[in-house]
Amino acid sequence: MTMTKNLLLELDLLRNFYTEELQIISEYFSCHKFFAGQVMMRKGEVGTYLGIIISGEIKIIDNGQVIATMTQGDLLGEIALIKSSPRTVDVVAASQGEIAIITFDDIEELNCHQCNIGVKLISALTESAVQRLLKDKHRDTKKYIALLASEQRTAELVDFVLEHQDFFSIHATATTAATGEILERQTEVTVSKTIQAKPLMAGDQGIGSLILSGNIQGIIYLREPLASTDQPELEALSRLSDLYPVPLATNIATAQTIVHYLAECQSKSLYLNIPEAVKVC
Repeated sequence: MTMTKNLLLELDLLRNFYTEELQIISEYFSCHKFFAGQVMMRKGEVGTYLGIIISGEIKIIDNGQVIATMTQGDLLGEIALIKSSPRTVDVVAASQGEIAIITFDDIEELNCHQCNIGVKLISALTESAVQRLLKDKHRDTKKYIALLASEQRTAELVDFVLEHQDFFSIHATATTAATGEILERQTEVTVSKTIQAKPLMAGDQGIGSLILSGNIQGIIYLREPLASTDQPELEALSRLSDLYPVPLATNIATAQTIVHYLAECQSKSLYLNIPEAVKVC
């Protein structure tokens, strides 16, 4: 059965959404009943969906031990939205109830057709996942500068990196495999992290995930302004960078500004770490 917007309206998780937005989102959700003892998600499987508990109680089990209990309004499987590794626990129903499910493919489709709503939904659904990941002492704490370009602007991106090679040689960079190969072949810059090219926004290596987890300090995405086709991923990226204030450049002039800004921030940071006696000298 299709989840109604009234059920979504009751969730505190989606409190910042307009009724019209929830009506659109509801078309991508489906409701499923579950019974006591049913395995909802199995350890070791790759997550392809997440769920919101509408009613009932669900246990999170690791190696036979119950480590958490989840009830109405709680999220299940949201970590897989930004981390595509296999699930690390079993999720088992402790009672009968109902769960609303949305697949990651459906989230991506919503993101392509309704960018503003898609970005808001991704932000809301991943909030708890991000907070959990931030508490992981083994997580990636690097701050990357994302280097991206449309096909027509790749050469321009290479020239820009060459112009600022000293800067990019000491800053961690992230880009797609194809662009990274070109940059490393034509410049002396080593790409630190590879971003998924498709889908660019989602997955544990997607730029959207890196923004949400606080790993992006700047984005340079040189676009083709006269492109005849829509650029939904760039629109989604723009909205996400507004939600989690990250500087985004789409042309050389604004890219120059980001580089100068980050270089200045680094200089100030280094100065603040210099002992006072040295500063006086």
